[in-house]
Amino acid sequence: MNTINWNELAKQAVSQTNKEFNKQLAFLTNLNPTKINDITKECKITNTNIVKTLKLIDDATMSTNEKAKAISNIENGFGFLISLAARIV
Repeated sequence: MNTINWNELAKQAVSQTNKEFNKQLAFLTNLNPTKINDITKECKITNTNIVKTLKLIDDATMSTNEKAKAISNIENGFGFLISLAARIV
């Protein structure tokens, strides 16, 4: 499996339009861009915070508790994950 460069993705998120970012995130999650847009609006989360949240989830060096603490410091991070999980499951 290829390693995702989360820092580069975060930089791109700042400069991309929401539509472009939603397409890229849709590809990573197997959701369509419209659903990603709905989740983003529903959770009131920025693209940058989405990337920060997903980067923490992907970090194999952190324990679940460390991830939970770190995500709690990201504005709307947990809400995003809950909404994302609800649509994937």
